[in-house]
Amino acid sequence: MRIICGACGVVLLLGVLQTTVAGADRPAAIERVEIRAGRVFEVNGRPYFPLMAWLQDPANFAAVKACGMNTTAGYWPGSGGTKNVAEYLGAAEKAGLYGVMPWNESLKGRPNLLGYIHDDEPDLPHQVNDARIVPGGGLTVNRKTPLWKLVDGVTHTWSVLDPLEGAELTIRLKKPVTIVSLAVWPTISKGLPVAKEVSFEGDGRKILEATLKAAKGQQKFPFLNPVTFSQLKLTVASTHAGEQVWGSIGEIEGFNAAGENVLLSPPRYEPRAQPAESLKKYRAVKAGDPSRPVFMTLTGYFHPHFGKWTDAQRHAMYPEYIKATDVVGYDIYPIYGWNKPEWIHLVHEATDMLVKQAGERPVYAWIETSRGGQYTGPLERQHDVTPVHIRAEVWMAICRGATAIGYFTHVWKPSYKQFGVPPENRRALREINDQITRLAPAILAARCKRKVSIRAESDVKIDAMARQFDGSVYVFAVNYDQRQAKAAATITVEGLPVGSQIEVIDEARTIRSEAGKFTDTFDPLAVHVYRVVGQGSP
Repeated sequence: MRIICGACGVVLLLGVLQTTVAGADRPAAIERVEIRAGRVFEVNGRPYFPLMAWLQDPANFAAVKACGMNTTAGYWPGSGGTKNVAEYLGAAEKAGLYGVMPWNESLKGRPNLLGYIHDDEPDLPHQVNDARIVPGGGLTVNRKTPLWKLVDGVTHTWSVLDPLEGAELTIRLKKPVTIVSLAVWPTISKGLPVAKEVSFEGDGRKILEATLKAAKGQQKFPFLNPVTFSQLKLTVASTHAGEQVWGSIGEIEGFNAAGENVLLSPPRYEPRAQPAESLKKYRAVKAGDPSRPVFMTLTGYFHPHFGKWTDAQRHAMYPEYIKATDVVGYDIYPIYGWNKPEWIHLVHEATDMLVKQAGERPVYAWIETSRGGQYTGPLERQHDVTPVHIRAEVWMAICRGATAIGYFTHVWKPSYKQFGVPPENRRALREINDQITRLAPAILAARCKRKVSIRAESDVKIDAMARQFDGSVYVFAVNYDQRQAKAAATITVEGLPVGSQIEVIDEARTIRSEAGKFTDTFDPLAVHVYRVVGQGSP
């Protein structure tokens, strides 16, 4: 059970902002963008709820607009044949869209520029290693299989050596080590040659010549006497033949008298960009154009569910990232990205976590719109993303405090499309976005003292957000239970008289209240919006 108090205050209808210039399908020109209390965007002094599409070719702008979105975010150089980001933003304007673009001096003062955006996901972890391994002349290094994988302690991964025969590389250690044996883990894979005759030099002195078998597993070679060195050079003199010229080696190990692998250099994770780098970029953008907010999209890895960072790392990093932006968002795609519909509740939890850290900064969530992810196995085994999923995720985010929503529409399977949303989901997006746009004045209303709460039967997870606008209380409620459970829920509104008529918006039905409360049924992942007339004062 979740509770959020409502808000009272006067706002102007959002529809004013979305009128177009006479004779053209263009949004109202932006004179100023501000962020007011409650994490609310104001454009030209009026509330605005951004509904964004990510990284779209201009050819898709009509589809974006048809789905009820009002903003495009991100720019890929040359997208749609555009010469630059200014031309791209101009195309968005013609399509009736605002833009959230990478910083560029040429964009200042453009009438449809809503804001700027950082490079995507600065917190995305990647592996780094302190090992220094220098390739010999003529050896091509594959960036996807860096040479440090030879000493990372993971024997089933490998470093590509191209060509394998004649390959040379040198492991440079921070300090001298003494070993009593060396071991090599050859890579055995169909069509690839396998290292055969190899030699090792320690500080320029040959310490081992060995013949490797074309077999999986560790091949270990003891020394008659211990050997000390600070540089270890490997040469592959010959190979067991294969169809390719390139091959690989899984691991090289050097053991001391205690049996420890003193060549071992485990990798660690670091973010793609450190918070200090993001802060430097943010300050540069604000110095260039302080009139527009800066957006930043994080991964969902601030949520401990994923275990990508330790608690100490998360608590240290994310507050610093948030300092480097005016508007912060995240992307978690439970079905599209992980093929796990049972993780859908993470959208609710992650929004709540980020809102609590963001303070008065607006928060947005990127929402999945279809299956077709590149990392979730064959298409036929991927779960569908349905209209029910999309609507539930959107309202999970809004009920936890999001004041902007973005949609990720790219698919890689069965083929790549930037806007790969199936027809039924396009219709759902239109309905969802039209409803948000109509109700934006109520969604974005300020807080008040009237107490509103929701309690579901059993332990089913249902959340509600209450807002007070134009003489009525609006209650936005979503069943976010990952078990797909149906439940009845009781909504309590302070001071609600017996027999009041509660309108269920867009459902053509009403509910009669009991003293101070009313009850309704929530199907799995259902969303209901209630309007309680005549409850406009606390």
